[in-house]
Amino acid sequence: MKLSFKYYLIFSVAGISLLAGYFNYLFFQPDIILLKIMGVHVNAYNIKNNFMLHFFTGYFSDIAWCFALCCIVFAFAELKYISYSGKILLLLLPFITEALQYNGVINGTFDWLDIFTYIIIITVFVLFFPSLKFYYVII
Repeated sequence: MKLSFKYYLIFSVAGISLLAGYFNYLFFQPDIILLKIMGVHVNAYNIKNNFMLHFFTGYFSDIAWCFALCCIVFAFAELKYISYSGKILLLLLPFITEALQYNGVINGTFDWLDIFTYIIIITVFVLFFPSLKFYYVII
């Protein structure tokens, strides 16, 4: 199946978003497990502004990966690669990872602001992209 330019653009935007999150970790939190596994050893960049430092060390990468996930789910939904339940499961992934962090199953820090951020990003995508809307069938 040949994809239209629209989907190449969506997948590219998702990839750029993931790269932005990766470089954010590289510059501001190079001590994460993923970078250690990859053998990357760099010194963290320090920002003097506490608000900006907190945003880049605590939220930017989460925003970037949730945005990328929404782009991929949107494209897959439009291309009919995923079902209704697939959309729900994929869009629940950020909340599942936070729950796993909260319960100590995976490394990371549970944060209610992350949950709130995910809700905002996913809500915006669902509102603006009709193929993500969940339709209920009444029997």
